[in-house]
Amino acid sequence: MEFDDEFDEDLEFDEDLEEEINETEEKDLTSKTPEDKGAPEGKKISVYFMSTIGPGEKKQKLLINSENLVGDIKETVANLFGLDPADFYLSSGGVTMDEQNPMKEYYVDDGDDILLIPASIAGIITYRK
Repeated sequence: MEFDDEFDEDLEFDEDLEEEINETEEKDLTSKTPEDKGAPEGKKISVYFMSTIGPGEKKQKLLINSENLVGDIKETVANLFGLDPADFYLSSGGVTMDEQNPMKEYYVDDGDDILLIPASIAGIITYRK
């Protein structure tokens, strides 16, 4: 082996470290990308979420899809305001929203306000047998 440069003399090449590559061995490659379920077909609306939980009133604008479940939107709103989703309910037009329903069931329009109501005063009635 010849060296072109005086600095190359200190470099060594160890041929024992080479690995043989078996090109006939095929690997089973499967995609880890989830299937695209497609976006819900609802309309996108901008709404304002207002919170009086904690000191001062806070208001955040959010673009939502009316087909999304209230519970999913509530999770996002909780992150925006730094709250625990169990500590509040969403309310529009005096109606406390059920987390299992899509937002479109509450006839929320572009520019509407949605209130964050503390769980302790939300007035949720549970029926017991």
